[in-house]
Amino acid sequence: VELVRYLSDATKENPKRGFGTGRTALWGLQRPPMLEGCRTLLRCGADSSFDDLSPVFLPFYVTNARSQVELSVDESNSELLDRLVKHDLDNHVFKVVVEGEATLEQRLAKEGDNFYNIVRIQSKNEEGYPMPGQFVSLYLPMGHIKSTMKNDEEFVKYFGQSGKWLKMAS
Repeated sequence: VELVRYLSDATKENPKRGFGTGRTALWGLQRPPMLEGCRTLLRCGADSSFDDLSPVFLPFYVTNARSQVELSVDESNSELLDRLVKHDLDNHVFKVVVEGEATLEQRLAKEGDNFYNIVRIQSKNEEGYPMPGQFVSLYLPMGHIKSTMKNDEEFVKYFGQSGKWLKMAS
């Protein structure tokens, strides 16, 4: 719940305008690089649970970055696969691949450059999680873009509408 609240608040006005006086800047949360076929791979091993996956997956699922994530689930993890089907998460908005570790490694050897990030989902964090903003920044980039001109409204209008900025999914 806190992650969704944070993302909703952080993307309400995204990008934000910089405060410098010499140049015009925009900054904010961004989607992963929008290169053809480039995505984040979330690997769920044989023992990964839905609870383990949820905090990492949620920032993608509730935003316009949802098409840029791929779930790789170990073929022996029937509990997680059943849960994904139950929640209808494989609704063709993102890709779910069911594969063993050896198959994944072979695929990564061939397609590794197509992944912006490869995240192996770990067991539940018993010590808790960092604050939502720091947690989200582990998986989604924060960035900025600058014009060399002061008060460059044309720049703000053009780049403020770029698809690179993170938005809540509609």
